[in-house]
Amino acid sequence: MRQSCENVAKYGDCPTNIKPRHVTVVLNPSAKKRKARKLFEKYCEPLLHLAGISVTVIDTQSGSHARGIITNLETPTDAIIVAGGDGTLSDVVTGLMRKYESNLHSVKQCPIGVLPLGSTSTIASVFYREYEDLADVHHMIDATMAVIQNNLTSIDAVEIKLLENDPENPVKPIYAVDGIKWGAWTDTHARIDKYWYWGFLRKYAAYVFSGYKSDLNWRCNAVLKYTNPCEGCSRCYSKESYNESVNMNRRWWHAFLPRKQTFVPDNRVDYSKVTNEDCDTFYEMPISTTELCIRTENTKNLPVQSAPSLKIALGPDNINYAAFVEKGWKQEMNNESPVNSILDAKDIQLYPEITNENQMFYIDYEEYELKPVEIRLLPQSVTIFCPESNS
Repeated sequence: MRQSCENVAKYGDCPTNIKPRHVTVVLNPSAKKRKARKLFEKYCEPLLHLAGISVTVIDTQSGSHARGIITNLETPTDAIIVAGGDGTLSDVVTGLMRKYESNLHSVKQCPIGVLPLGSTSTIASVFYREYEDLADVHHMIDATMAVIQNNLTSIDAVEIKLLENDPENPVKPIYAVDGIKWGAWTDTHARIDKYWYWGFLRKYAAYVFSGYKSDLNWRCNAVLKYTNPCEGCSRCYSKESYNESVNMNRRWWHAFLPRKQTFVPDNRVDYSKVTNEDCDTFYEMPISTTELCIRTENTKNLPVQSAPSLKIALGPDNINYAAFVEKGWKQEMNNESPVNSILDAKDIQLYPEITNENQMFYIDYEEYELKPVEIRLLPQSVTIFCPESNS
């Protein structure tokens, strides 16, 4: 920490106009067993102040509160820092997307810092290297340094919205950076904290005691419609993707100010002139499985694909109790997924067979009622801070 402070002090001594000068921190005070604030104030906030960055901290009060905070945020800021887990990050991304529904480019101009303070921090785990000792502290310092050094990269997002929406009381879309999970292992993972009295064994106890329960989603039956990935064509062409590098020196809060919209083409391919007859053509596939995962490519160090895509993965059709516990333990210990990828897709429509009202699926590990949904990929639509080696 002392070494980091010495390295950061030079940013405060020699301020430049390309570094963030003000950040808004969305803090989940219940994260890290209610230690999130203490950890932030001890390891992150001092570095930001030493770098000459003004910090505004906003606490989330309850579930989904972060969405309202971002949607209603009027104070100009250079970046938003998420001090929490995957659920808080999803809420912040959702708030930004809803705020600028008509201008995706403005969303991308607002960089997001991710401090790994939640029980699950999937995006942070991809970018930050492993440490043998004090890993949590090192990751918080690395995440803060990424903000100070202004190292940026872009990641995919997905838009999830109801297929059967009430026009009189419409439900707004949810946005995520990881994806959707539905099934027995996901249900059990969500129950881990209920076995708190088992201490560090609670992850393993959850699978032992939940494996015989009938209220798990053992049978995920659905009709899945999907489109194939597309490298870019006239059907999926958009001006935002064509000129996203224009005016990148503008701050994201300049969107509050009126300005003349201009369209300046760059040297990339003009996808408005590319024809792909297969684009937006839906194919239908019935599924029956114990686990369904639809994830972005953000969560793994996957080779770069020519066409952005969502990964659709399925678990086994049937599984016995012993295999269920074994695969669950491997998932918790080694992050070994109990599902296998079967195909890539761009846009998806999921029509689940709903057998009771208590069935749930999980968007970035947050619980939602199981309903027919449309899942749309938004490639490279979110800008986040990352270590220099990944920028």
